[in-house]
Amino acid sequence: MKPIIETVKETLSAYLSIKPEEIGDEDRLYESLGIDSAAIVSLLLELEQACGVAFDLEELTPEHLASVRSLSLTIQALKDDE
Repeated sequence: MKPIIETVKETLSAYLSIKPEEIGDEDRLYESLGIDSAAIVSLLLELEQACGVAFDLEELTPEHLASVRSLSLTIQALKDDE
């Protein structure tokens, strides 16, 4: 099974039209990758499908969405709770 962080990078790369290898684990979603608050909802929907999780938008904090790594850890925690 592919690591979640790789799935997140692949989803981000398709969303942003860049290569997955251009996305670093510590890249910041808003500052480094230029995702805005409106686009994050669409991205989260794509990640829900790709990773088989459901985000509770009311429980997500800025820390969950800070970087590629923090988003991957959030998804892993959701999978662990299943």
